[in-house]
Amino acid sequence: MFRMKVCGVVTVALALVLPGCSKDPEVVKRDFMKSGDSYVAQKKLGEAIIQYRNAVGVDPRFGEARLKLADAYIATGDAQNAYKEYVRAADLMPGNIDAQLKTGQLLLLSQHYEDAKARADKALAVDPKNVNAQILKGNALAGLKDLDGAIAQVEEAIKSDPSQGLTYSSLGALQLVKGNQDLAEKAFKQAVASDPKSVPAFLALANFYWSTRRNAEAEVALKSALALEPRHALANRALATFYLSSGRTAEAEQPLKAVAEVVPNATGRLALADYYLATKKPDEAKALLEQAAAMRDGFGPARLKLAALATSRGDRPEAYRLLDEVLKKDPTYAEALAARAELQIAEGKLDDALATVNAGVSAKPNFAPLHLLRGRILASRNETTDAMAAYKDALRLNPQFAAADVELGRLYLATGKPGDAIQVAQSALKLAPGYSDAQLLLARAHLANRDPGAAEEALRTLNAAYPASPVVQTEMGRVYLAKGDKVNARAAFQRALDKDPAQLMALEGLTVLDLPDKPAEARARVEAALAKNPRNEGVYLLAGRTYVALKEPAVAEHALKQALEINPNNLQVYSLLGQFYVSQARLPEAIAEFETLAQKQPRSVGPQVTLGVLLQLQNRPDAARAAYQKALDLDPRAGVAANNLAWMYAQDGSKLDMALQLARTAKAQLPEVAEVNDTLGWIYHKKGMPQLAIPALQQSVGKDPANATYRYHLGVAYAAAGDTARARAALEQALKLKLSPSESADAAKELAKLKG
Repeated sequence: MFRMKVCGVVTVALALVLPGCSKDPEVVKRDFMKSGDSYVAQKKLGEAIIQYRNAVGVDPRFGEARLKLADAYIATGDAQNAYKEYVRAADLMPGNIDAQLKTGQLLLLSQHYEDAKARADKALAVDPKNVNAQILKGNALAGLKDLDGAIAQVEEAIKSDPSQGLTYSSLGALQLVKGNQDLAEKAFKQAVASDPKSVPAFLALANFYWSTRRNAEAEVALKSALALEPRHALANRALATFYLSSGRTAEAEQPLKAVAEVVPNATGRLALADYYLATKKPDEAKALLEQAAAMRDGFGPARLKLAALATSRGDRPEAYRLLDEVLKKDPTYAEALAARAELQIAEGKLDDALATVNAGVSAKPNFAPLHLLRGRILASRNETTDAMAAYKDALRLNPQFAAADVELGRLYLATGKPGDAIQVAQSALKLAPGYSDAQLLLARAHLANRDPGAAEEALRTLNAAYPASPVVQTEMGRVYLAKGDKVNARAAFQRALDKDPAQLMALEGLTVLDLPDKPAEARARVEAALAKNPRNEGVYLLAGRTYVALKEPAVAEHALKQALEINPNNLQVYSLLGQFYVSQARLPEAIAEFETLAQKQPRSVGPQVTLGVLLQLQNRPDAARAAYQKALDLDPRAGVAANNLAWMYAQDGSKLDMALQLARTAKAQLPEVAEVNDTLGWIYHKKGMPQLAIPALQQSVGKDPANATYRYHLGVAYAAAGDTARARAALEQALKLKLSPSESADAAKELAKLKG
C-alpha cells in the first residue's frame, strides 16, 4: 500500500502558510503575529487580520494572537467576530486583565450583565485595585438592577484612583439612573475637573445636560470635547446628532464629514449619505454610497441604499441589479429580501412578493420586519386572517414594533372591530407617542365605535402637530358632522380642500352640508371638481348623487355613465345607476338603450354589466345571468359581473362551486367593497365553511355597519361556528335595522334558537 510521508501531500493545505515541516511552530506563530503587528502599525487592518488568523491557525490556543485579532476586528467595526475572539482570548488567558476587561465590555454592551460581572471579578482577582475592573463590575451591577451595589463599586474605584475622570462619569451615570440629579451633575463635573483633557469626560457631561434638556450647556460641553480632539469620531457623531435633534440640520454636515473621514469602515460614510438623502442631495449621497459599497462592511448596507435611490429615480432595473448582487453573496440577507419584495409590490406582483418574503422568513424567522411586510402583502390579497397572524408574529418577535400595531389595527377596523383597533392604536402610541398613523387610527376607530367625542380628543393632538394636513382636517370634519356641529364641520372640510382640492371625502362632506340649504353652491363646487379631475370616477359618482338630489336626471345619468366609462368595475356606480332607472320608472327604456349600446360596442364590458344589473332589477334572472356571463367572456376579471353572478348562483343554491370561484374573482378585483365581501362570506356559509365566512363578513360589516343584511349574514355565520354570544349580538343589531321581510323572519327564527 502506498503511504505518504508526513511532510508530503497531507500537508499541502499548510503549504501556503508554513515555510516547511521542520520549522518550529512556536517560531512560525510568533512570526505571523509580528507580521500582523507590523500591518496594524501601517493601518492595514485587513492584512493584519489575515496574519493573526494564520497565527491562531498554527496554534488555536495562542491567546495573545486571539486578543490582537479581536482588537483588529473591533477597529474594522466587526463586533460579532471581535466578541468571539475576545471570549476565546479571555478563556485562554484568565490572568490577562486586558482580555477580561475587553470581553466584559462587549458582554455589557450585549446586556449579558451576569457574564460581564464574572469577567470583572476575574480581573479583580488578579488586581483588586484595578479601576477599570471596578467600573466594569459597577456597570454590570447596574444592569442587574443593583444600583446601590453599583454605586458602591464605582465609589471604591474612585478611592483606588481619584485622578481618573471616567470613574466619576460612571458614578454620575449611576446617580442619574437612581434619580439623584444633583449628585449626578456633581460627579460629571468632577470627572472633567479631574481630567480636563478627557474627551469621554466632556461627552459624559454633555450627555447629562442633553438628557436633562439643558441644550445650551450640552453644546458647550460637546464643543469642548472637540476642541481637545477635533477628529474624535464619537464626539463628532454626538455633535451631529445634537444638531439634527435640535432642528439645526445644516450644522450637522461638518461633524458628519469628520466622522466619515476618521472612521476606517463604512459606518461614517453611510451616516453622511443618510444625511444627504434626508437633505435632498442625492448626487452627494450616491458618491458616498458607492465608496461604502466597495468596503467589506458596507457591501450590503450601501447597495440597499443605492437600490432605494434607484427606485426613487424610477430606475427599477438598477434597483433589482443592486439587490441581486447582495442576494448573490448572501441569499438570506433579510433586508435585501424585504427591499426586493417592496419592489415587487410596487409592480403589482403580489404573488412574487409573497414568495420573496416567505423565503426571507424561512431563512430569518426572527426578523420582525419581514413578518410585517408579509402581513401587508396578505392584507393586499385580502387574506385577512393570515395577515393578522403575520402582524401578531411581528409583535411577538418585537413587542416595540409600533408599525405592526397600526397595521393590525387597520385590519381590525376594516373587519368591524373598532374596540380592538382602539386597543392596538393605544399600544402603538405608548411605544411611539408622536406616531401620527397611530393617532389617526385611534381617531377613526373611535368614530367607527360611535364615540365622536373620543375621536375628537385623539385628533386634537394631530391637529396641533399638523394643522395644515388635509387628511387631518377631513377627519375633523367627519367628527364634527357626527356630532351635529355643521359650522365646524364645514370649516374643517373647507380647510382640507384649500390644501388639497382632490380630497374627495372633504368634497363629499361639504356637498352633503350644502345640498339642503345651498344647492347652487353644492353644484358649483362639484362641477369645479369635475373640471379639475376629468378622469376621477369618485368625483363623477359624487356628481351623479348630487344631480340626483337636485332632481336633474339627465346630467345625473351622464355623470354616472362617465364614472362607468372610467372604471367599469365600480359596483357603487352600477348600484346607483340601477336605482336611478328604477326611480325614474325607465327600466324598459334603459334596457333597450344598453342592448343597443352592447351591440354597437361588442368588445366593451361596461354595457353588458349594466344590462345585467337592469335585467336583474326587472326580475329576469336568466337574461341577467346571460349578460353577466357575456361580460366575463369578454373579461374574466370583470369584478362586478363576477360578484353579481356569484350572488345569483348563491341565492338559488345552484352551482355553489362556480359561485365560490366567481366570488373569489370579484374579491381579487374589488377587495375593499363591502358587497363583494358579503357575497364571498355568504357563499362560504352556504358551503358549510363558517370559519372562512366570518372574516369576509366581518369586513363587509366594518365597511358598512348600518347594512342590516350584512349583520344578519354575519350573525348566521357566527351561529354556524358555535359563537353564540357574537351570533346573538349580530342578529339583534340586524333586527334593529331594516331587513327584508324574509330576512327578518329568518333572523328572528335563528335568534330564538340561540336563546332557547
